[in-house]
Amino acid sequence: MISRREALVAGLGAAAGTALAGCGVSAGAAPRRRRVVVVGAGLAGLGAARVLKGRGTDVVLLEARERIGGRVHTVERFGTKIDLGASWIHDSRGNPLTEVARQAGLQTVPTDYEAVLARFAGGEAVGAGQLERVLATYESIQSSLYRRARRSPRSPLAPALQAELSRRRLSTGDREVLDWVLGVEIPLDLAADPGALSLDGYYEGETWKGGPDLMIRGGASQLVEAVASGLEVRTGVEVKTVSRDGRGVRVVTASGETIAADGCVVTVPLGVLKAQGIRFDPPLPARQRRAISRIGFGLLEKTFLSYASAWWPQDVQSLGTVGAPLARTVAAFELARVTGTPLAVGFTGGSWAAGLERAGKTSEEVVGSLRSGFGDQATPQETLSTAWRSDPFARGTYSHLAPGTDASWRTTLGRPVGRVILAGEHTSVARPSTMDGAWLAGQAAARRLASALG
Repeated sequence: MISRREALVAGLGAAAGTALAGCGVSAGAAPRRRRVVVVGAGLAGLGAARVLKGRGTDVVLLEARERIGGRVHTVERFGTKIDLGASWIHDSRGNPLTEVARQAGLQTVPTDYEAVLARFAGGEAVGAGQLERVLATYESIQSSLYRRARRSPRSPLAPALQAELSRRRLSTGDREVLDWVLGVEIPLDLAADPGALSLDGYYEGETWKGGPDLMIRGGASQLVEAVASGLEVRTGVEVKTVSRDGRGVRVVTASGETIAADGCVVTVPLGVLKAQGIRFDPPLPARQRRAISRIGFGLLEKTFLSYASAWWPQDVQSLGTVGAPLARTVAAFELARVTGTPLAVGFTGGSWAAGLERAGKTSEEVVGSLRSGFGDQATPQETLSTAWRSDPFARGTYSHLAPGTDASWRTTLGRPVGRVILAGEHTSVARPSTMDGAWLAGQAAARRLASALG
C-alpha cells in the first residue's frame, strides 16, 4: 500500500464521490449492522466496498487472487514497473480517477496519439499527405457508420463497414494505411474483430470533459492501492456459489467455507461469468443469463519489448507497420517517457490475439511486424507477453457489444436480483472497458443494494 494512506482517506472519498470517513453508525439505538459480501477486489469491488463501508455496513471483501486489483496489475520487470493490464486514465479531464491520482500524489504522463510513425513493410514511411488523405476517408466512413448505428444499433458492424469500404476507391497503399487505422481502432481498442461487434458496440460509451489520456509513472496498481486504503481484503479466497433466499445470501468458497450475509455484490469479470466460474442458486433470471451469454468479452494482449537504447525518434509515441489485414494489426507505444527505460509495448487484439496466445507466438508476431517496417533495430533484447485469455480469474480483458445487442443489455446485466447485484465495466453504459467505468459501476451497485437493504 502507499504511504500517507490514512491522510488520504477523506480526500480520495471526496474525489470519487464516496464518503470514506465516518464509517461508524450514529449514536443512540443503532439498528443491526448489515453485512454484505463483495466478490472481487478489482476497482469495481473496491468501489462497492468503499460505499458500503461509508454507510456503516459490515463488508466482507473476497478476492480469488493473492493480490488485489484484478485486471489492473503492475509488476517489476526490465528494471522498472510495467502494467500488464489496464494502464490509461482515459479522458482525464473530469475522470474521477484523475483526482484520485492527484490526491495520492501520483505522477502522470499524457499520451499524444497523433505522435505516430508508421511505415510500410520494407521501410518506406507513410507520408503526412497520405495520412491526411486516409484520415479524411476514415472520418467519412465514421460519419456513415454513425448514421447506420442511429437507425439500427443492434445490427452487425462488419457488413456495414465492408459496404462503406467498398464504396471508396483507394489506392493499394491508401487502403493498407486505412486498414491499419481501423485495426488500431477496432481490435486494438475494442479488443474484438469487426464481426464480433454490433454498430452500437462500435460507438458505445461517453467521454468526460476531454483532456489527454494519462499513464501513471510507477504503474496503475498505485491507483488500486490508494482506493483500497482502509479496507480489509481476504485474498486467495475463490467464491464458487452465491445462493439467495428471502432472508439473505450465502456465499460458499472453494475451501467449503460458507458466509451468510444480507446481500452480495459480484464484481468478477464477464469472462468468469461466461465460464460459469460462480454458480448462482437459484439461477439468475433468464434476461441476465442471456445478457451474460450475448455481450461479448474480448482480448487485448501486450508484448513488452526491452532494448539497449531507444531507437525511435524522441517526438514519436506510437509506431506501426502497415500492410497487414485489419484483424492482424500490430501497434506499439514507446514507454521510455513513462518508465525512464528503453522500453516499448506492442498490442494485438481480438481473435487473432487469442490464436497467438494459444500458439505461444504473440512475441514473435509483434517483433516480426515491427522489424518488417523498421528493420533490425526493432529487434528487442528481451520480450514479455501477457496471457489474459488463459487467466482463470479474467478469461479475457474487457467487454463489448456483440451483434444483436445494444447498451440496454448492460443495464439489464446490472439489475439487482433480490439481494444480489452484478457490477463491473461490463455493466457500465457510460464507460465500458475502462478503469473508471468499473470503479463507478461498483459504487452505483453498492448504493442500489444499500438502499434495498434499508
